[in-house]
Amino acid sequence: MKAVAKNVVLGAALLVFAAPPSVQSQEISDNLKGSGEVVITSGGGTWEEAQKKAFFDPFARDTGIKVVLIPEDHAKLLASVKLGQPEADITSVPGGALAGFVNKDAVEKVDYNYFTRDTLAAIPNQLKTEYGIGALMYSIGIAFNTTKFPAGKEPKNWVDFYNVKDFPGVRTLPKCEKLVDGGLLEGALMGDGVPADRVYPIDMDRAFAKVAQLKPNVGRWWVAGADAPQSLISGEADVAAAYNGRIFGAKKEGAPVELSWDQSLLQYDYWVIMKGSPNKENAAKFLAYISRAKPQADFAEAISYGPINNEAFKLLPKDLVKILPGSPELAKKQVFQNYAWWNETSPSGRTNWDVALERCVALLSQ
Repeated sequence: MKAVAKNVVLGAALLVFAAPPSVQSQEISDNLKGSGEVVITSGGGTWEEAQKKAFFDPFARDTGIKVVLIPEDHAKLLASVKLGQPEADITSVPGGALAGFVNKDAVEKVDYNYFTRDTLAAIPNQLKTEYGIGALMYSIGIAFNTTKFPAGKEPKNWVDFYNVKDFPGVRTLPKCEKLVDGGLLEGALMGDGVPADRVYPIDMDRAFAKVAQLKPNVGRWWVAGADAPQSLISGEADVAAAYNGRIFGAKKEGAPVELSWDQSLLQYDYWVIMKGSPNKENAAKFLAYISRAKPQADFAEAISYGPINNEAFKLLPKDLVKILPGSPELAKKQVFQNYAWWNETSPSGRTNWDVALERCVALLSQ
C-alpha cells in the first residue's frame, strides 16, 4: 500500500520519546497539555523516523506527555482489546479496515473537543469520522514506462489504460486480495467511460466485464506494491496500476517511469483510539495535536505522503506539493475512494468487498 514498509520489528523493548529540553516549544492551547503517557503502535524504519520527527518528539516536548511505542500487530492488539486490556491506546488502520474495527467494538469515538475550529475546518469530511481521524493520504494511479510511451504519447487516464489499440502494451493490475487498495473496479469503471463522480455505487457486473475484456493483455497480477514499478522497469509490463510513492521512489532512483494523476484514487488511513484505552484523554490530545497544519507539513516533508490538513500545503515547498496526494491542484483530478461503500453489508451479512473478492477470484481462475 505504501512505499515505506510498516512491518519492521522494533524488538521487545518499548520506546519512549520524552521532550528534548533544548528545543523551543510551539505555542499550543493549555487543554492539550498534561502528564503521564500515551501508547502508540509503530511500524518502525523510516516510517517511524518521520513520525518521531513530526509527531512524537514535538508532542512530548510541547505537552509534557510521554509517547511510548510498541510494535504494530493488529491481531495481537485486537485480542488485547477483547480481554479488556488494550496494549496500546492508538493505532493506525487503512481506511477500508476501519469498519471492521468498529464492528468488533474495538475503538472509541474520537473526542473532537480537543481539536480547534481551524484544524477541523481544514480537514476533508471523509477524514473526520466518528471513530477515526485521518492519518495520511496516498494514491494509486496509472503509471507507465517512459521509454515505451514518451511525452505526448503517454496514457493519461483509465480510458487510456484500457485502450490497448491506441496505447498498445502489456498491463499489470492488482490481484484479488488487493482489489480495493489497487482500485481494480473503480479503474475498470472509469476505463469504461463512467464519470469519476458516478463511480459509486460500483456496478460490479460492468466493472468485472471490463476487467475480463482486458485480461488477455494483463501480464502480471501484482500483490506487493513494489511489483508494479518493478514490472515496468523490467519490461514485463508497459502500463501499470501503481502507488504514487512506489513510482516516485523508482523515478528518484533513475527508473524510466512516470505517473499520471488523472483519475487517480485518493486513499487514506485513519488513527483510532482503542476501546478501553487507559490513556484515552492523552490519546485524544495526541490526535488533536498532530492533526494541526505544522505537524502535518513536517510529516509530509519527511516522508512524501499527503497531509490530512489542507492548511499544511501552504507550509510546504511548491515542488513537493506538486507530488503530494490530496494537494489542492491534484485533488481536482483525483477520486476519493469510498470505503463506506466497500464496507456496506447486505442482509446476508456479506460486505461489498466479500462479494467482489469472490467474483474476482472466480474471474482470474478462468
